[in-house]
Amino acid sequence: MDHHFKVHKVFGKIRGYRRCYEMLRGLRHFRGSEAAQQRLKILEFYERYGEEATQEAFGVNRKLIYVWRKKLGLAKGDASNLIPLSTKPHKVRRMRTDPRIVDFIRDLRKEHPRLGKEKIKVLLDHHCEEL
Repeated sequence: MDHHFKVHKVFGKIRGYRRCYEMLRGLRHFRGSEAAQQRLKILEFYERYGEEATQEAFGVNRKLIYVWRKKLGLAKGDASNLIPLSTKPHKVRRMRTDPRIVDFIRDLRKEHPRLGKEKIKVLLDHHCEEL
């Protein structure tokens, strides 16, 4: 981290440095991504041999190829935009259980590890009524 600051402090005022730095950073990411390299290879194959051969060789349909070409065009040829984005959902479900209930079950299982869920349910109902 410290090394980056020193380099940026020295070269940061040079015109065009930021764009060059971003390009190099993108290339480093691209080299590390096998999926992006494969996508670029498929696009080059498509340009050379056409849709039918590409679909037969790689099993990639035309719609997906056009999406990749658009990403590449919008980024002005920056291949790092072919790196797949995260597929993690934007909203992840949260546990709605009261933390006191979870703590009660955890403590009960520590004291009695072989206690079944039917007996825990009875004890939990009694505990919740007290609360």
